[in-house]
Amino acid sequence: MQSLERDPAFEPEILGEPHFGHPARSEQALEAVSSIHDVRCAERQMTLQEALTRERAAEAALLAGPIAMLALGWRALAEANFAVPDGMIRIVAQAALCVFAMHLLARAIVPRARPEILPLVGLLACTGLVFVTRLAPSAADQQANWLAVGTVALGLGMVAGRQPRRLKQLTYTSGLLAVLTLVATGLFGQTINGARLWVSLAGQSVQTTEFIKAFLILFLAGYLTDAGGVLAMPSGRFAGISVPGAAYVLPLALVLAGAVAALALLRDLGSIAILLTLAIALLYVATGRLRFAVAGFALVLATGVIGYVAFGHVQARVDAWIDPLADPTGSGYQSLQATYAVNAGGVTGTGVGRGMPTVVPAASTDYIYTAVAEELGLAGATGVALVFLVLIHAGMRVAAEAPTTYDRYLAAAIALLMGIQAAVIIGGNLRLIPTTGITLPFVSYGGSSLVVNLGLVGVLLGISHASRKRPA
Repeated sequence: MQSLERDPAFEPEILGEPHFGHPARSEQALEAVSSIHDVRCAERQMTLQEALTRERAAEAALLAGPIAMLALGWRALAEANFAVPDGMIRIVAQAALCVFAMHLLARAIVPRARPEILPLVGLLACTGLVFVTRLAPSAADQQANWLAVGTVALGLGMVAGRQPRRLKQLTYTSGLLAVLTLVATGLFGQTINGARLWVSLAGQSVQTTEFIKAFLILFLAGYLTDAGGVLAMPSGRFAGISVPGAAYVLPLALVLAGAVAALALLRDLGSIAILLTLAIALLYVATGRLRFAVAGFALVLATGVIGYVAFGHVQARVDAWIDPLADPTGSGYQSLQATYAVNAGGVTGTGVGRGMPTVVPAASTDYIYTAVAEELGLAGATGVALVFLVLIHAGMRVAAEAPTTYDRYLAAAIALLMGIQAAVIIGGNLRLIPTTGITLPFVSYGGSSLVVNLGLVGVLLGISHASRKRPA
């Protein structure tokens, strides 16, 4: 074979510029190829943009549902000769504008977020406003104002959710804030219905436990991101028994024990049950170990037993749940009236404004689900429960799409918190479990709950946007 080394015939091919068979020079030939690539990238980008536009258009179309709920509820109350509060037109218009503003915020801040979450939340919030107007007309204006504040919180949550790394830096700060909020509530709080849960700010009663839940969500998501892998491995022994990540379980147990002890002093057994259940669910998600779920369930039962023995108002609620007929005009009155209301609704309900849901004490807060069951019937009550189920599913899909462990845990925590809280209040209204004094997210009257939950939904949408922003 002829050697090419030092062959003058091949030196131009080896040392010179390659020939591409193109009248232009080599760089120009490559530029033509690059421009074809650029066109293909532009076509791909246009396709993505079209898909995003379609999703936001679908979101806008679905948001017609909440606005229709407002209009139908308003007209149903008027047809039932219900004395609607003064300024009802403004209240309905304000709520509709809030729904529209939520959509505009999504387009501006989180255009890639999943499109089904906002319509679900909007439907629950508008249903809540209709029934707050029905059950507590004097509070309708205030609830609409809280919805406006919640819309601002939603936007702030979107901005925060787009920057999960910064949120993770607040892991231990949020844990400290939860403790400080508990201390402040204990020192300056007001006792209502046996529980010390409210702090008066600017003439408004703020339920601080709603903020504590948000702080603990941030703490749990960050902590389990760092320690979840170790907790999943049996690496320590306690009393001769192998304990998964014993050294890492202890700090988490101490934080939860401190929160539970503080809430016990505030006599809020409902929040204790929700926070423990949430921590257990997240711990199971992070480790996949069934023993954590079993141990946590036993802890919840033990907490309930201790609360029953220690607190009189808890004992009264449990006794009324077991046998409301033992004191039908006293402690059992609320439970009995709630049962009668659900039974009176039947399948299709009595119609909005045509039932007697106000007979049930605290109907606009703790027992709003029974009002829905009475006036919208089994169909309406099931519809509200299904909306929560779809919302939880959407939140868990956001968690599944998230690229990092922290994003997944934070999205899952938000979805689980709303699901657990809804299950607790619905179960209590239907006498499946004792009542806990917890509000139904987005539906019950209460500014603290509405604002905090809308802020958490904003974080969820921000996580969804950040996750889907990355090309597949």
